[in-house]
Amino acid sequence: MKLKPNDKIGIISPSSFTSNKQAVECGLAYLRSLGFTPVLGDHIYDTFRYMAGTAEDRVADLHRFFADPEIKAIVCTSGGTGSQYMLPLIDYELIRKNPKPIFGFSDNTALQLSIYAQTKVASCTGFSLKYDFKTGKIDPLVEQSLQQIFNDQKLDLHYGQTVNKGQAEGILLGGCLSLLRNLCGTAFYPDLSNTILLIEDVSEKTYKIDLMLQQLTQCPNFDKVKGIVFGEFADSEIVDPEDGSIDDIIDEFCKNLNIPVIKNFPYGHTPSRVVLPIGVPVRLDADNCRLTYL
Repeated sequence: MKLKPNDKIGIISPSSFTSNKQAVECGLAYLRSLGFTPVLGDHIYDTFRYMAGTAEDRVADLHRFFADPEIKAIVCTSGGTGSQYMLPLIDYELIRKNPKPIFGFSDNTALQLSIYAQTKVASCTGFSLKYDFKTGKIDPLVEQSLQQIFNDQKLDLHYGQTVNKGQAEGILLGGCLSLLRNLCGTAFYPDLSNTILLIEDVSEKTYKIDLMLQQLTQCPNFDKVKGIVFGEFADSEIVDPEDGSIDDIIDEFCKNLNIPVIKNFPYGHTPSRVVLPIGVPVRLDADNCRLTYL
């Protein structure tokens, strides 16, 4: 995708209600500084329980922007929780006929992956207005990768640490592990065949991360995954020493996987991270910790 000056960007709140409106306003000002025109959804500042309005209202904003040909991309205000309520209400045929990327993060993973599962429309993970402007200023690495995507520049990323050596090509899919886990067994779980799996999470106990990974291995077509990129697991908690650290869990998990794997890739709930298109082909060179978009 390449965004041009004056292109319109739809703004939605598919997850938690927006508790930091000032951060969102800073994010909107940043998009305007790049020459874009943010168009606010009718319900981005709504509240309903812990969510940004009812599922019906949040879906209405989503449908509005996919149906409008002047909207070239969609950006989420924040993650949090609650986007799964939307999934059964979405008109996936509308999205299939009017493809455009959703930029989101964290809980937005459920929305992005369900859209891919139903339509094969790609998204961009690792950026949201509230998270990236909570200090009023965007992180340099986030900004660099975000603008590369806006300008349709090829990403060639050298980060991380080798776990299993090797090279593989596939469709990059993933995001927040707990949201991918939540989609297991539903119509919105993506086919993992021929994919490079991207995984991160935040504020989870290490033994729960271990069990979530085991659940993925027991879901359809995990045996057809071509490679794995483990991002950051911010604020993970070791409850008992026997539970192990994140490194312990990843290393043990990968012992019986005959596919390339890297870890400590700068993607996750950390101030500095790369923004990544998902649903598109990549090449993973785990020997050299290199992720290249094809």
